[in-house]
Amino acid sequence: MLNLLTAEKIKLRRSKKLWIVLGILSLLPIFQVANSLMAVHYGNELVQPVDTVINGATGILMMEKNGLTILLVIGAFISFLIGEEFQNGTIRNALSLGRSRTHYYLSKFVVAALLSLVGVIILTALGMISFSIAFGFGEVAGINDYFSYAIQAFLTLYVLILSNVSIFMMISFLTKNSGISLIWTFIYTIAAGFGAPIFLQTEHFKQLTYWFSLSFLFYSDFAKTADIGKFPEMILVSLITIVLSSAIGILRFTRTDIK
Repeated sequence: MLNLLTAEKIKLRRSKKLWIVLGILSLLPIFQVANSLMAVHYGNELVQPVDTVINGATGILMMEKNGLTILLVIGAFISFLIGEEFQNGTIRNALSLGRSRTHYYLSKFVVAALLSLVGVIILTALGMISFSIAFGFGEVAGINDYFSYAIQAFLTLYVLILSNVSIFMMISFLTKNSGISLIWTFIYTIAAGFGAPIFLQTEHFKQLTYWFSLSFLFYSDFAKTADIGKFPEMILVSLITIVLSSAIGILRFTRTDIK
């Protein structure tokens, strides 16, 4: 598997897609702090439950503020990363050398997970720095131990992102085509993110809403005490999602004929 990861590293160094993803995630905080400054200039007040990030301290919530954008950007990257391997036939090169399909799948997942981690670290760090410069570091209301809170919030948000990265990987290996994978990735993100709350309107199925990690990401306030208490539940749902989607993806991939 180490050889596969080394090969992936070489490919990524030459990939324009990698730098496009990192570029987008780097520019987002700059754009958003400029937008917030403009809003304040015109007399609007930044409110944390609405604006999510209002100072340097709340910059730790940049993943929450940009959850949909992050998922769409990473989803597009994964769709092309996997789809092009099938469409160009380069996947046969690794498999013809006797590489395990499970290891091949996991190597792609590791690449996507590391890219997501680097991307959200850059996004969060630039968000905290830029909002601190513009509005001061400040604090998160109701939080006494900020350092502990920041670590928990960052890890929880990242695991929520990672659970959806795992689903994007599964979709890409099932479709084996960049375009089709891109479409289904976007459909899943929109449907699961904005469709899951429909279950809340029912008596018997409302608990299903929070078996979708996107429900936590899109509808939780990670600076609110009640939602902070749900961090362990969010991580549990995310880990179950990662295990199930990876198992399905690997099982289907091992039974797929590579043409």
